[in-house]
Amino acid sequence: MSGRVSQIRRAGGAGQHQARIRVAGPDHKGIIAAVTGYLSKSNLNIIDIDQRILDDYLVMNMVVDMRGLRGTLPAFLKGLQQVAQAIRMEITYTPPRPTGPKRLALLVTREPHCAEEILQRIRRGVIKAQVAVMIGNQPDLKPLARRFRVPFVHIPSENKSRHEQQMLKRLDREHIDLIVLARYMQILSPEFVFHYEGKIINIHPSLLPAFPGPRAYEQAFNKGVEYVGVTAHFVTAELDTGPIICQEAARINKSRATIPELIRIGQRLERDVLARAVTLFVNDRLVLRRGRVIDSRHEHEMQEKTKEFYRTSV
Repeated sequence: MSGRVSQIRRAGGAGQHQARIRVAGPDHKGIIAAVTGYLSKSNLNIIDIDQRILDDYLVMNMVVDMRGLRGTLPAFLKGLQQVAQAIRMEITYTPPRPTGPKRLALLVTREPHCAEEILQRIRRGVIKAQVAVMIGNQPDLKPLARRFRVPFVHIPSENKSRHEQQMLKRLDREHIDLIVLARYMQILSPEFVFHYEGKIINIHPSLLPAFPGPRAYEQAFNKGVEYVGVTAHFVTAELDTGPIICQEAARINKSRATIPELIRIGQRLERDVLARAVTLFVNDRLVLRRGRVIDSRHEHEMQEKTKEFYRTSV
């Protein structure tokens, strides 16, 4: 991988002073030292850093206070480009957030219930966000998008590589903050997921980690479960194993329940849980830590507990 820097441009005002820097690529020695060293040389303070490695592929996300920047932003980005080339990694710079609402993309197939619930809550002001685009691998939900005055793009998925390339092109153009898989019945490639790592939320029709993969309600029915449940989670390269955001379940009479009844109950849960996860993301309540999701309101408390643990363990 040749090193390069991508800059995500945002519309709106200056917002806060916290920029985000993401480093991704094949893991090797010297990556963290090179990036953090350059930030220190630029007189920037790293507020938060989180990293993980999957199949020798490193993803490192940092939150950086830009107020102390030595020199100009163009000069800083040029230097960051040189660092990316030197370590052969892709580095993405996202400037401080404006004060406007987050921009969402809804990925859909044929089932309308999850997308419609999110659109309804946005219309009522419960979710303070804007749906910039709805992308469907089938054209079925174009009338739903038209009803809510949301741009709809039909991108067929027969050719998976072309499908994802066209989606990425549109998503990048729209400056998307969050991709919501609203019953989008396609599996995203690792390359796509890494491009928007930490910014894709899915709703799965089971209480993960139970019953991953397709036909989850049928799997649950065949095992004779007493509860039907759903899980909203961040999407990772491994299917249905991403960090869990929230879950919900409903008790059923397993001696009388049918698969259609499980699906009916589950779809009601899907609507609520996915909308709840989107609300938490939009309100900056979700923080990823070592593969887990925590509430940002409790982040400082957890940091203090971690420090205390290490102090008492020495």
